[in-house]
Amino acid sequence: MPDMLIIFNPFSNRGDSKHTIDSVLQNLSKSKLDFEVKLTKGRRHAIELAREAADAGVPVVVAAGGDGTVNEVANGILLSAKGQEGVPPTTMGVLPMGSGNDFAWGLGIRNGVEEAVDRLKRGHAKVIDVAWAEFDNAPPRFFVNMLGCGFDARVNIEAHKIQRLRGFAIYLAAVLKTLWVYFEKPPVRLRIDEKTLETPAFITFVANGPRLGGGFLATPQARQDDGLLDLCIATDIHRREVGPLIPKLMKGKHIDHPKIIMDRTRSVTIESDHPLPCQADGETIGENLHLIRIVTIPQRLRVIV
Repeated sequence: MPDMLIIFNPFSNRGDSKHTIDSVLQNLSKSKLDFEVKLTKGRRHAIELAREAADAGVPVVVAAGGDGTVNEVANGILLSAKGQEGVPPTTMGVLPMGSGNDFAWGLGIRNGVEEAVDRLKRGHAKVIDVAWAEFDNAPPRFFVNMLGCGFDARVNIEAHKIQRLRGFAIYLAAVLKTLWVYFEKPPVRLRIDEKTLETPAFITFVANGPRLGGGFLATPQARQDDGLLDLCIATDIHRREVGPLIPKLMKGKHIDHPKIIMDRTRSVTIESDHPLPCQADGETIGENLHLIRIVTIPQRLRVIV
């Protein structure tokens, strides 16, 4: 059994990650780390691989890909037999090779794959919070960075259709395209801990980390280990207000906007009679959800930082 399993998603960043994996593995080999590499074959395969590794007692499982790969590896570790008992003994590592890499950015890994390799070599770790989400017509799952409903989820759907761009440019182009094909503000009912709120909602973010979309600081004060979820809810936004709001979202300067609600909570329920699109960690959950229940689970996953 190796000390480290690297689960590599060859489809990350529209397949561009395939061009860098060899140099990454050569770098790791020089460190004399005992590791094995397995490639994913499709959606949810990383969950299966990570769960098997955690059940077998592999000390470190590394998500080599984007935020979707991170989400699947985290779910696999947390859903393993040993993950049911508390903090799993298996530690998660990250090699950010996707389009957004927002979870890695939140961990402080901001200078690409080489920096991430160095951190894997050092092996310093901390325990972070995760969130558990249940849906009315989709399987439940953990997420580690951010769940979004509304416009953001539509942007995510459009982003996956874009093949020629890379990195943050994918999401920016998807935002501009989505503005023309989707502009809805469905009424939602939110239960935030003991508070209740009814409002039109252009976007609803529930976050464990500060950033999404490769460069949007939607919840700039979010921390991955504070036991709380950060909320960002854009309410009755007009189409003409979105353009000026985008650069503010990129810099985290939107928190005082009169039509944006910021809050913190341990749990939140989102309910609407209108079908809601939803994404978690950049992966589409569904396009016609009506009920979403989310709760934070403090101090639940050990990650290499």
